[in-house]
Amino acid sequence: IFAQEEPSKALFVVDGAGGFFTCSNSYLRGTAAVAPDVDVIPFLWSHGFRRYLADQMDTEYAQKKGHELASQIMNWKNAHPGGRVWLLGHSAGCHVALHAAGAMPPDTIEKMALLVPSCSTKADIAGALRASRLGVHVWYSEADWLILGIVMKVSGCGDDYSTSKAAGRFGFQPIPKSPDEIDLMRRRLRQYPWHQVHSTLGHNGGHYGVYRSQFSQVIVLPILFSPVVD
Repeated sequence: IFAQEEPSKALFVVDGAGGFFTCSNSYLRGTAAVAPDVDVIPFLWSHGFRRYLADQMDTEYAQKKGHELASQIMNWKNAHPGGRVWLLGHSAGCHVALHAAGAMPPDTIEKMALLVPSCSTKADIAGALRASRLGVHVWYSEADWLILGIVMKVSGCGDDYSTSKAAGRFGFQPIPKSPDEIDLMRRRLRQYPWHQVHSTLGHNGGHYGVYRSQFSQVIVLPILFSPVVD
């Protein structure tokens, strides 16, 4: 009798602006510790090294890269029948992740984690909610006053330049277009504010605390890989 091979598992990670891989490297290490059977696959999307504003403000480019990511995920799913996928984005990478999820069929991915997203509080997340079988999970921090405060006043949010009110600072405040969307948000949107106690895990409320090793391994990854929404 041969042991049945477990279905493949993959976490796709979309780093923030500027062409750095700090977030994906952190979650590569964290996933190895928390869920070693999950492959971590960084998605390369930036305009280039330190091109922060281009990454944040080029909406058409983010949409294009999102569709490329959706194709990559669907190709992975086709190559791994029964395989499970998770999706994680940080800051401007959340624009790309949202476009990707919105381009995929319902329930394609297990869960989606959005870490201090630099899109607006009113961004359209309905497609991502449909694609995420166990919900979209958002970490935000009102203490992120530098990147999602001062910088947003210069650049505006990537999906809406007219506002600097970022979901990564205040959480998503979506406007549902139908009763179905109201139900979808109730069942699948979960948001987690930063609290002072998180400082003990290396997250001081700033923009990059979400991928400090203790915070990612104690807070984010256990929620992301949990087999239930809550």
